Amino acid sequence: MALPLPNLDNRTYADLLEEAISQISVEYPEWTDHNPTDTGIILIELLAWLTEMTLYQVNQIPDENYASFLGLLKGKKWELSENKGLQSEIKQTLLNLRRRYRAVTIEDYEQLVLQDWNESRDSNGLKIARVKGLSQRNLEPSDIDTFATGHISLVVVPDNKDLFKNEEKKYENLFDFLEERKLLTTRLHIVEPEYISIYIEAKLIPKDEVKAEDLKQKAQAEVQLFFAPLNSGKYWQGKGWPWGRSIYLSEIYKLLDDLPGVDYVENISIKHEDNLLFEPQDGQPPSEIYLADNQLVKLEGSEFIVEDNPFALLASVKNEQRTIN
Repeated sequence: MALPLPNLDNRTYADLLEEAISQISVEYPEWTDHNPTDTGIILIELLAWLTEMTLYQVNQIPDENYASFLGLLKGKKWELSENKGLQSEIKQTLLNLRRRYRAVTIEDYEQLVLQDWNESRDSNGLKIARVKGLSQRNLEPSDIDTFATGHISLVVVPDNKDLFKNEEKKYENLFDFLEERKLLTTRLHIVEPEYISIYIEAKLIPKDEVKAEDLKQKAQAEVQLFFAPLNSGKYWQGKGWPWGRSIYLSEIYKLLDDLPGVDYVENISIKHEDNLLFEPQDGQPPSEIYLADNQLVKLEGSEFIVEDNPFALLASVKNEQRTIN
């Protein structure tokens, strides 16, 4: 919060004149003529006017002072001249001061990667679409549950991963870019997310006059978009699956049930990359599949079985009950 500047020009001409005249009876009782035509009153009016002008000038900061303060901010002397715009130079200097350069907090690292690095000439085409900073973690040799004092790990998702074939030196320039900006005692690590591969199977019951193949394509496209690490469309504000967000079966049920043409959904199962089957057991499905803060979802595939609606409607035709499929 900026310190409030004092207002030195807080006395008007009328205030100064009234206060001076009120002191006449105290300082010089013999002076009884206070009319404007009195020579002493005229002199008091002149002094009040001069005092008001002096207070106005004291309350102003001249351009020379601004130039001196500007030189302190810029770190070098700045001369005031007619060819240099003072206000534009002040604005540009303040913008440069507010620009983030030194990386101290996790927010500093994330902003430097997503903004400054992506706009830097050193990027050489390597654009970072997402980044997650984790303090006190070294994810290169250890897992996320291991505490590492003084270490910071940046989990990055490149926007054009297939552009770089040399995986070992892919982030070398990014590391050098941040090395100049980090604190001396900070150990920095740049890694990619750990992707949890899953495979989804579900049985969809369509509404009347809905083609099975069309419904399968819609379901597959919707699930792919829902779990996409980037460009997730209407889900997750288009930024991709949130870092470390658990997978809930109830959300998959709702996702498929909200599709146009789906009457209801049953028998959803999820296969993990370790071939662990996350499916209902004893009538109680698991509430969630846990993901760590450095993990995202990788949908390996999905299989949707579309079956006819087993419910039948009973109609009365000539006092006989008939089943209508």
